[in-house]
Amino acid sequence: MAHRGSAVAAALLGGAVAGACYRSVRTVRQVRALVPLHEAPPDPGVFPAAVTVVVPARDEAAVIDDCLRGIRAQTYADRDPAALRVVVVDDGSTDGTGDLARAHAAADERIRVVRVDGPPPGWAGKVHAMHVGVEAAGPPGAGEWLLFVDADTVLAPDLLARLLLTADAVDADLVSTPGGPPPRRSAAWPLLMPPGLQLIGENAAPDGRGAKAFAIGHCILLRRSHYDKIGGWESMAGLRNEDVALATSVRDHGGVTRLVDGLDHVTTTGMDPFAQGWASFRKSFVAGTRQSVPVLLGGGLGQVALSLAAPVALGFGVRRRRPLLAAAGVIGWVAQGVAHAHTARYMRAGPELAPLAPFTGALFGGVLLDGAVRVLSGTASWKGRRSGS
Repeated sequence: MAHRGSAVAAALLGGAVAGACYRSVRTVRQVRALVPLHEAPPDPGVFPAAVTVVVPARDEAAVIDDCLRGIRAQTYADRDPAALRVVVVDDGSTDGTGDLARAHAAADERIRVVRVDGPPPGWAGKVHAMHVGVEAAGPPGAGEWLLFVDADTVLAPDLLARLLLTADAVDADLVSTPGGPPPRRSAAWPLLMPPGLQLIGENAAPDGRGAKAFAIGHCILLRRSHYDKIGGWESMAGLRNEDVALATSVRDHGGVTRLVDGLDHVTTTGMDPFAQGWASFRKSFVAGTRQSVPVLLGGGLGQVALSLAAPVALGFGVRRRRPLLAAAGVIGWVAQGVAHAHTARYMRAGPELAPLAPFTGALFGGVLLDGAVRVLSGTASWKGRRSGS
């Protein structure tokens, strides 16, 4: 009987390790398929298309100044300053965010600040703020692009020019890049980013060919014509995983979407300190599962189980003298480490923790389980607003 139980356990572990290997191989392929950011020519030689930048900001006094300085310094508009206009939406801030943004508007006529006091019923706060920003910008111009930038994100001066060139080179209607870490990054980057990106990528493809299209809200560039084609933010008013929802809607309406590697030209402080990085991922998965406790619990437990399958198989195989199972554990562990290293390098998080990939993956399962607990207790919130309210 004991032998039979051992065989069943070995078979289950072997299957779990196979699953971990599959998802690791898939992650490596996705990272390798990411589009590199193209080099912007010193003189584009053509009249620049109009770009409207929308910055939703809620209680971002600590970061909004650096964000707007980065936008104002974009070299894309050097030949024609009128090609760039900026709308900052002060979304019910109470910390002086609006005053700082208005100081920039007073110094740069391209910037306009709009104040809203929270979303109306049926709207998520950030989605409503971005909707207001686009509406405040006025009628679309010929060939216009929209650039949505989080307030905790800083753009390098050539970022916009390079994003536009990249979009043109791959014939994309939407391109998005995450931000890289600040100089003093928190532990959230090496611990949470690799497994977090892997888990998101299992449901959203960087090339837009999966069940969903992958985009990250730090920085999203979109043709205005496709924004209007999908019905704008109004068509996804109540959603909180708005970045993936936007890219998926563009894809579903015939557009081309791509996740690109612009991390050397975009920086975000939204993952720092560690507790904020944890809360940010938790918010994303609570939103992405539509606050489904069964999905969050199942996903969290599944993430823990798949992540730890390889080291458990190795230990079980050695103890029970099952060399094939032990070998499978080693292969699974190595595969997870390789996937972790690829994702960590993409996110500029450092691959040093790759040998601990099974354990960082299990740690990330805790993010989903924490989300389930928050939903059950009615405390799931972001920036003072209840999720789903």
